Amino acid sequence: MLVSNNNNDFLHIKTYTGVNMMRKSSFLMMMVLLGLWVFLPLSAQELISQDVQFKRAVLLINGQKFQVEYADTWELRARGLMYRTELCQQCGMLFKFDRERLISMWMKNTFIPLDVAFFKKNGEIVDIKQMQPLDLTSVPSSKPVLYALEMNEGWFAANGVKEGNSIEVLETGTIEEIQ
Repeated sequence: MLVSNNNNDFLHIKTYTGVNMMRKSSFLMMMVLLGLWVFLPLSAQELISQDVQFKRAVLLINGQKFQVEYADTWELRARGLMYRTELCQQCGMLFKFDRERLISMWMKNTFIPLDVAFFKKNGEIVDIKQMQPLDLTSVPSSKPVLYALEMNEGWFAANGVKEGNSIEVLETGTIEEIQ
C-alpha cells in the first residue's frame, strides 16, 4: 500500500496513522489519569495523617469560658478543621488573621456542618453564617474583622449568641501553657 499511487490508499494510510496516534495519546492520557488516581489519594492521606498541633485559646462568650483550638499562622488557618468527621459539642476553632480585613472562609475537605462568627478586634460579632460540608462557595464577612470562630452548626443559636454580641479572647498559647 505504501507504494500505491492510488490517492484513496494514501489517504487510508494517513487516516490509519492518525488513528494509531490517537490510540497512543489516549493510552498515555489513561496512564496519567491512573497515576493521578493512585497518587493523589496518597497525598491526601499524608495530609490527614500529619499530626498538626494547634494552639489553644480561651474565650469569654455570654459570660461563659470556652477553650477552642487556635489557628494564628497561615499554615494553621489553611488546615483548619479539614478532614475531621466530628467535633465535640463545645469544641471549635478560632482563626486570627494578620489584620482587620474582609475575610472569606470555605469548607474544602471539611466534613462537618459549621457556623462561623466573624468578629472585630474589639470582640463585636458582625456576622454569624452557616457553612455546609465540602462546599467550596466562599463565605465572606460583611465588614473587616480580625477573627473567625467556627463551631458546630447551630451552636451560636443554641447558646444565645447573636450578631452584635461580643467575644473576648482571654488567653492564647500552646496546649502546655493553657490548662
